[in-house]
Amino acid sequence: MKKILASLLLATSASADLVDGGFEGNDVYYGYGFIQGGIDTAWKTTAPDNLIEIWGEYMPTPSYEGTRHAELNANYASTLYQDVNGLGDNNPINWHFAHRGRYGTDVMKLTITDLGADQTWGGGDDTTIFTQNFAADNAAWQVHYGTITSIGNNTRFAFEAVSAVGGNTQGNFIDWCGFGQNVVIPTPGAIALVGLSGFFFVRRRA
Repeated sequence: MKKILASLLLATSASADLVDGGFEGNDVYYGYGFIQGGIDTAWKTTAPDNLIEIWGEYMPTPSYEGTRHAELNANYASTLYQDVNGLGDNNPINWHFAHRGRYGTDVMKLTITDLGADQTWGGGDDTTIFTQNFAADNAAWQVHYGTITSIGNNTRFAFEAVSAVGGNTQGNFIDWCGFGQNVVIPTPGAIALVGLSGFFFVRRRA
């Protein structure tokens, strides 16, 4: 019964915001470990082994928030994502996340995709709402913010590693992820405007 209730929770709770955006909802407390996408967490992965890598306490890189964060690509090049519903049509939707390199400057990509009327990925009517690469070194976390306009269908919030100094499966730490109508982003006076790309970032001390 507990497993059934947990499965129902994971299937329905990703409504109008990300679930477990800080990767705290797992049993990886010390060191690092692997959890199953969509089973141990609401996060899912395209990796063939369905594993997501989580770092806990006593690791060289502290989490941005709480005691855990994720590393993109556990054992395979893959995409880490959640499909969010309940965003409505033509609504401003805020997002944020923290990113840090492992051995040097790592690059990852955030893509936000409306899944179309069929509400499924790759059905032919998907619309990319936002996509951009972000780079971060291993000296400090970088926090990024932005706002998109919803189209009205299920929406995929997805991270993908582009490059990492340590190789395909060693780099690109992610933490403090939010995406929804109730997600709060700082006022312009509290952050630095970067270029004309429409996103903001601040650095947090290591």
